[in-house]
Amino acid sequence: MKSYEGINLNAEDIAKAIYDGIKEEMPSEFSLIKWTEENLGIRVKISHTDSKEFKPSGLEYFDPARNIFQIWINSKEPEYRQRFTLCHEIAHIIRNSGLKYGFSTGDIYSAWGEERFCERFAAAFLMPKILFRDKWNSITDGDIWKRARLAKFFGVSGDAIYYRAKELKLGNE
Repeated sequence: MKSYEGINLNAEDIAKAIYDGIKEEMPSEFSLIKWTEENLGIRVKISHTDSKEFKPSGLEYFDPARNIFQIWINSKEPEYRQRFTLCHEIAHIIRNSGLKYGFSTGDIYSAWGEERFCERFAAAFLMPKILFRDKWNSITDGDIWKRARLAKFFGVSGDAIYYRAKELKLGNE
């Protein structure tokens, strides 16, 4: 059975491979969409909604009538959350695309495992490990100020920075 750690490593490795293939220092959700379309041979359509009935941060599904993956993003969420959510939803497409990225049976195929994979993928793509460590180590302020500066640099929430630092075993908290 796949472990939490195994799911994290798969997500980390896939995000790194895609990030390396895109060849941009600062990861962009738009470059991720382009990569996904070109490398998986699919189309992705992004829509923003502020409907009162739409409660989640995001949602993805395949529309066979149009042969397109549709992603809805809740426009009521802060911009940094929308970026993270978009990468999370694209991770669902990548993960379910049928590509063989070393997935195996086990937790990754459970709802919990898939959600964990998508969360870790989004974090690893938007905050690549080497770039994150370099930026973290270049800031001499305390961890709280590091998180604030890195949140601005990477365009993610302070919580995302906190968890990424924790995953990479950085900081004192």
